[in-house]
This record gives sequence, C-alpha cells and structure tokens, in this order.
Amino acid sequence: MKKIIHLLLLAALLASLWFFARPVPGVRVAELRPAEERPEARRRSADPARAPRLRVATYNIEHFTDGRFDGPDRTRDAFLAQARGAASVIAEADPDILVLQEIENARALRELNAQLPEPFPWAYVTHLPASHGAAEKLNLALLTRIRPDRVRQLAFTRLDLAGRPSRGTLCAEFRTGDGARLLVYAIHLKSNFGEPPVNQTKRAIALHLIAADALSEALQNQPDATATLILGDTNVDPETPEFADDPSLRPLAGDYLDLWLGTPMPDRTTIPTRQPGDPAFVFPPSAFDRIFATRDLGGDGTHPWRATSPRSIQRGTATHDNTAQPGHDGHVSDHYLAYTDLLPRRAAAKDE
Repeated sequence: MKKIIHLLLLAALLASLWFFARPVPGVRVAELRPAEERPEARRRSADPARAPRLRVATYNIEHFTDGRFDGPDRTRDAFLAQARGAASVIAEADPDILVLQEIENARALRELNAQLPEPFPWAYVTHLPASHGAAEKLNLALLTRIRPDRVRQLAFTRLDLAGRPSRGTLCAEFRTGDGARLLVYAIHLKSNFGEPPVNQTKRAIALHLIAADALSEALQNQPDATATLILGDTNVDPETPEFADDPSLRPLAGDYLDLWLGTPMPDRTTIPTRQPGDPAFVFPPSAFDRIFATRDLGGDGTHPWRATSPRSIQRGTATHDNTAQPGHDGHVSDHYLAYTDLLPRRAAAKDE
C-alpha cells in the first residue's frame, strides 16, 4: 500500500513540475542576420528631407517553397515560374520595405530577390519552429532598400500548436530622420481552418503580444519618437459580414489605425474570388492583408512621416480556377500585394 502511495505522490509531483514548467503565452526573441546582402544593389533613404515617399508593402506568396523535397507537383520549374511572377508584381509596386509571408527559407528568398530587375540590398527570413518539430515552411521575410537598425524574430510560445500558419512575427526597426524611428512588424495570423473561438483567440493573443512589444520598444527609444506599422495576412476582414463580430483585431483598437477601413471592396480586395473549381474553396472577395499604423502616423500625428490609404496590385492570381497551384497556369498567389505610402509630413503640409 505504501508503495502505491509513494508512486501516486511521485506522479503528482511530476505532474506539478510539468504544469509549472510549461511556457505561458509570451515570446522568444532572436536577432536575425541577413539571409543576403548585396552591396551593389540600389538603396534608398528614410530621411523625409531626402525621400519623396517611403513605400511599405506586404505580400503573401502562396506556399513559396524552394522545390526541394516538396512533392512531385512542386518542381524546380514551378518554383522558378512562381518566383518570376512574384518578382513582376513586386517590381510594379517598387516598395522600399517589403514584408512577405509563406516563405520557406533563405534559399527561396534569395531566388526571389535574384528574379527582380533590381534586387534588394538586404534580405531577412525567420526560422520559426513548426508544431511537429520540423522546420516550418511558412516563414516570414523582409526585403528592404533601407538599412534596418536591427531585425528580430519573435516566436510566440503556447501558440505553436497544431494548425498553421507560423505563430510568430518579424520586426524591423529603421531610423527615419528628425530623431524618429519606424517599427515594421510582418504578421501572418491564424487561419480560419478549425474552431472559430480557437482561431480568434490565437489571433488576438498574437496581436496583443506584438502591440506590447511595440510599446516596449517605443518606451526604450525615448526621446526618439517611434511609430509602428503592423502589416500582413490577418485572415480577417472586419468590413465583411462573416467577420463583423470577430474579436481578433481588438488588441489594436484605439492605438492603431486600420488603414483599409472605409475603402470600397473593389479597391481593397487582396483575396479575390476564384472560380470555377472546387466549390468548397469559392469565397467572396476580402481584404485579409491589413495595414495598421499607430496614430502618430495619422493625419494629425507628430511623426515626420504620414501614412496614406493603402492600395493593392490586383494581379498574379488565377481567378478562373481555384485549383491552379502556385507556379502553374500563371498563378502566383491567392493573395494580392498591398502597400501604403508614407509621405513626408512637411511636404504634405505644404501641398495642403
């Protein structure tokens, strides 16, 4: 009997140790080194006295894997075709800072950069862990013509459970003249596959952690003024009936401007309807790729740069067939690229 009691006590002790050892919702931060540097590539300034605009863009390039050990349909030719198509869209946008979602690794990112008419001088990619322990194929990436002060990966603990995409963010910090700084967070929030309450909770916690990190960085940067852009695939469009009551984006309410709000759907579409094909995958047009800006980037803000209404480049998607895979039939991604222009506040004031 005593042996049984001792075993039960041991089991209880081990259970309590496991419980208290579990990580609570938070972040694991790691500095990122460039996946590529091109000294000869064209660079740009983030000083509002020298640059007419600062364009920041987001692009979810659907399942942009490098074609190695990705199955028979993901050939090297398909990978290159998708890379060339994405490069064409990116070249048309001509962003200064570009954040990307669903990028497998540095190899894929370097190939994309090489396909551009003018490659970016700096490239970064996260190495977020997958829920099953293998290397994650849906990482976040950054291509920039403006030298960042630093780039970090924030991996979310207790959000890396079953279900994709990656639970983390990439944050880049830039000096933007006049003693000011800009934080840019690339996001890819939980998809809508699975139970809505779980999806919504994961998205809200992720944004809460990002907003807390941004506030902490802004406080540490004082007296420099720090503004923040959070942009990427949220898997939510609050102006559509399906997401009217979705609480996912509430952690940003109040302190952040959702720059798409009020824009008519034809102009703000970043997820077009694709049909015919599989009826289960025919969805109404949406703007999942959101761009949020702290209020100091608004019309009456104090930061030297002012954010403008976003735009999307609406091409690169095989809307005629939702079964078309990336790199086939002209299909690059199920998302459109979206961007916002930051304009020098002094120049904007003169124009007004």
